[in-house]
Amino acid sequence: MELKFYKLQIGGNDLLLVNQLKGKVVDEEILPQLTRNMCRRSRGIGANGVIFLYRGVEHEVRVKFYNSRGSSKKISYDSFLCAAKYVFDYGLTGGQYITLESRFGIFTVDCIDSTNFRIVLGEPGNEDGSLLNDKPGTDFSRQIIIDGKSTVYTPVTLGETGMVLFFSNKQKNDKREITDYFRHIDPHNSYRTVFVNIYNEEEISVETYSQFYKRDNCFISAVAGVASVINGVCDRELTINYRADTLFFQWDREDNQVYITGRPAYVFSGTYYFDEEE
Repeated sequence: MELKFYKLQIGGNDLLLVNQLKGKVVDEEILPQLTRNMCRRSRGIGANGVIFLYRGVEHEVRVKFYNSRGSSKKISYDSFLCAAKYVFDYGLTGGQYITLESRFGIFTVDCIDSTNFRIVLGEPGNEDGSLLNDKPGTDFSRQIIIDGKSTVYTPVTLGETGMVLFFSNKQKNDKREITDYFRHIDPHNSYRTVFVNIYNEEEISVETYSQFYKRDNCFISAVAGVASVINGVCDRELTINYRADTLFFQWDREDNQVYITGRPAYVFSGTYYFDEEE
C-alpha cells in the first residue's frame, strides 16, 4: 500500500502527516508499527512522530498522533499546530478557528494568518495541583542535591510537569546529569527537564535533553515561559528561541490560560510504500 505523506517541522521538531480523510484507510492495528518504520532515520523517512487525520464525529477533522516509538498515550501540541497548518492550507475547514478532535478532547487552533497558528495549553499549576501566579514575594522554586551539587528548579504543570532550570552557568555534562536525575526520580511521572537562558524581559532561549519521542516544543516553551514569569525575570508575552526557530508565548492575565503561537512549515512530501501483510 502506498501512503502520501507530508513532512513538517515546528521549532526543530519534525513530524510526518498522513491524510486519511478520504480513500483507503490504514487499519489502526498496524499504525504503531507503521509509525516506527516511517520514523526511522536510517531505513525510514525520519521523524519524531506521525499525525494521522480522519473524519471527525462532531467536527470535520480528528487527529491521531503516534510518537516515534509507536505510542499514542501522550498529548502532542506540536502535532495539533502542524495538523491545523495542513487543514488550513488545503481548505478542509472554513473560518479563522480550526477545531480538532482527539483522544485527549477537543482543541481549537487560532489561525492568525497562513503562517502563524496559536493553541491554548491551559492554566499552569504546581505539582500539588494549585494554580500558579506571579504575585511578588511568592517563591515557587525548589532545591535538591544532585551528585553533591545544589540544583534549583521550578516545577510547572500543564497536564504533565516540566522541571525548569535557569542555566547560564551550567555545563553540558551537568545538564545531562540533571535530566537523567529527573527522568528516573519517579517512574509514575513523565518529568521533562527544560533549561532556560534569559536574554531580556521579552526574549529567552530554551534547551532540553529529553528523548526525541518525548519532544513537544509547545509544551517545553510553555513551561519555560511560565517559570520565567513567576520567577520575576520576564513579561507575560515572550519570544522563545529553540533550535534555530521561534515560538511566541502568552500567559493571559484575564483567563489565566497559556497560549503558544508557532509557525509550522513543510519540509517535503512524498510517498511511502509498505506491505500490509507484513
